[in-house]
Amino acid sequence: MVKEILPHRVVFLPEGKSVEVLSGTTILDAALKAGVNLGSVCGGKVRCGKCRVIIRDGAERVSKPSNEELNLLAEDEIEAGYRLACATTIGGDLEIMIPPESRGEEQRLQVEGLDYSISVNPFVTKYVVGLPVATFEDGRTDKKRLLDALEEVFGLKNLSIDYSIFKDLPKTIRKGNWTVTAVVWNKEKIISVEPGANPQMCGLALDIGTTKIAGYLIDLYSGRVLGARAIPNPQIKYGSDVITRITYTMGEQGRLERLQQLAVDGINQIIEELCEEIGVRPDNIYEMTVVGNTAMHHILLGVCPKYLAWSPYTPALGSENIKASELKIKMNKDANVYLFPVIGGFVGGDHVAAIAATRMGDSDEVAMLLDIGTNTEIALGNKEGIISCSCASGPAFEGFHIKYGIQAVRGAIEHVKIDPVTFEVKYSVIGNVRPVGLCGSALIDLLAEMLRTGVMDVSGNLNTGLNTPRIRKRKSGASFVVSWKDENGIPRNITITQQDIRELQLAKAAIRSGAEILMDRLGVCEDDIERLYIAGAFGSSIDPKNARIIGLYPEVPLKRVKIIGNAAVSGAKMALISKEERKRAEEIAEKVTYVELSTQPEFMTAYLRSNYFPYADPTRYPKVSAMLERCGVKLIGDGVQRRLIGR
Repeated sequence: MVKEILPHRVVFLPEGKSVEVLSGTTILDAALKAGVNLGSVCGGKVRCGKCRVIIRDGAERVSKPSNEELNLLAEDEIEAGYRLACATTIGGDLEIMIPPESRGEEQRLQVEGLDYSISVNPFVTKYVVGLPVATFEDGRTDKKRLLDALEEVFGLKNLSIDYSIFKDLPKTIRKGNWTVTAVVWNKEKIISVEPGANPQMCGLALDIGTTKIAGYLIDLYSGRVLGARAIPNPQIKYGSDVITRITYTMGEQGRLERLQQLAVDGINQIIEELCEEIGVRPDNIYEMTVVGNTAMHHILLGVCPKYLAWSPYTPALGSENIKASELKIKMNKDANVYLFPVIGGFVGGDHVAAIAATRMGDSDEVAMLLDIGTNTEIALGNKEGIISCSCASGPAFEGFHIKYGIQAVRGAIEHVKIDPVTFEVKYSVIGNVRPVGLCGSALIDLLAEMLRTGVMDVSGNLNTGLNTPRIRKRKSGASFVVSWKDENGIPRNITITQQDIRELQLAKAAIRSGAEILMDRLGVCEDDIERLYIAGAFGSSIDPKNARIIGLYPEVPLKRVKIIGNAAVSGAKMALISKEERKRAEEIAEKVTYVELSTQPEFMTAYLRSNYFPYADPTRYPKVSAMLERCGVKLIGDGVQRRLIGR
C-alpha cells in the first residue's frame, strides 16, 4: 500500500497569505511560492541573516537550528521564536510572522538623473499615408501599394517589412478605409502598420540594475518624460550581487531561464503600470533602450553569463537590436529593443550611458565619474581619452552584509549626527516612522561621525574605552548603539558592529583604490580633477562631505563635486530620443580604455592604504585632516592617530 504524502499549510502574517508545501521545503521557498516578499540577500545560503521570521505556531514542526543559523541569531532571538527562513525546513502546518526588518518593502529609488537638452531625432518615425483604392486597373498588391505610397509621399526607399506585419496588411488597410499609419525604424524597416491616423508614439528608457529596475515612458515626438516607475529587481531573491547570480545560473538546468523570466516580468510590470497611469496603449511603445551591467545584459537576453566571471571576463556580445516579441516584452510586438554596448565583463552599458550623459568626453577639463552601486564603475579623463575600471565594492553601502543594514525603504535611518561630548545620536528616518534599520547614506554618516567624535579610530576600530553606554562589548565583538530598542520598530537595539565597519571598510577601499589607480595611470592628482560626478541610486542620497571625510573619493574641493543621480538612465533617455546620442554611446564603448585592477602591480598597496579612514597618508586629505584636528583628532600617518588633550 502506497502511503499518501500530504502537504502542509503555511500561513504568512501579517498579509495572511497561505501556501501548501511538502515536508523538507524551506520557509524561504514556501514564502516565494506564496508570493511573500521576504528579504534574502545571500540567495538562501545561510550567510546574511536577513530572512528572519518568527514562528507563531508550530515551532516543534520545523527543523532544529543548524550551527550556521545559530551563528547568525542571538540567543534571545531564538527564545523569541526567530528563525532564518532559508535554513529552516517545514515538517507540519505553520503560522509565520514576517517582522518589519525582513519585509521586502518598496524601495525609495532615485529616478531623476541628469538633466539634458538635446535635439529630438528618434530612430522611430510615424507616417500617415492615404493609399489609392484598389481597382481592376490598379492591380498592385497591398504591400506594394503601401511601399509605393511611402516612397512617393515621403521619399522612403527600399523599406523592408516583416511577414508578421504584412500578413495582416489587407485587414489593416481596409479597416482604416485606405488610410494607414506606418511606423518606420531608422528609415529602413516598417515595424508596424496601423489603421487610420494614430499619432501616439512612445518609447521606454530602462535601467536594469542588480537591485532595481527603473523605467521611463517618453513621448518620442517631444522627448518629454510622461512617467517613471522603479521597482526592486525580482531576481534579488537569488542573490544580492552579480557573482551570486552568475553562480546561480551555473547550477541546475533552467536557472538562467528563471532569472531571465524574472527580469522580463519586472519590465512588463513597469510597462503595465506606466501605461495604466498615463493612458498609453502598450502597442504604442515602439522602442526601448536598455542599460545595465554586463551580467544583467546577458541574463535579460538569456545568454550564459558564466564566462563573465572567468578571466579574462569576456562578454558574449555587446550592443544589440532585438524584437520585443523575442524577449516576450509586452510592448508593440515588432518594437525594437536596443541594448547598450558594454566595455568589459564588469563594465556594462550602464557605465557607457553614464559617461555619455556627463559629456566628460567632450571637455578639456579632467573629470572623474563614480557610479556607485553593488559593482562600482569609475571613469577618468577628458576629450583626449577616458580610462575606466570596475571595483568589487559589493553591496555593503546598500545595506547588505550589515547586521541592521536595509535598503532605502520606509523605516530606514538615512542620516545621523553624533554629539562629540555626550555621544548621543540624532537621526532622521525615511517615512518619519520608528526605525527598523540603517540604509547606505546613514552608514556613510555613521563612519564619518564616529571618526569625527573619536568613537572609531582611523583603522576602523571602535573605541571600547569610551565612557558611554552606546559602546557595547560582547564575545562576538564591539558595537555602537545607534537607536535604542524602545525607540525602534523592531524589538532590538539598532547597532553598527565592528564587523559591519570591516565590511564598509572593504567596500570603501575598493572604490578609493580604483580611483587612485586611474589617477596614477593618467598622471593626474586631486587638484587636476575639475569635476567629480557621483552617480547611482545610492550616490544620490549620500552627504558628499561625509563621503570625503571617510575617503570614499579623492579629496577634491566640495564645490567640484556634483551629485548626478541615475546618470545611466539619463544616457538611456538620450539614446532613445536621439540617433546622434546613440552613435555617441557606441563610440564611447569603442574608445574607453578598460583597466583591469587585479593585473595592476600597485593595486594591493593602494587597496591596503585605502582601508584607513580617510587614507593611510593624511597629506592626501589635508582639508579632512585639518577638520579632524579641530575636532580633537590628529592624523599622524600610516593608520596612526592621536586624541588631542583637552579636546
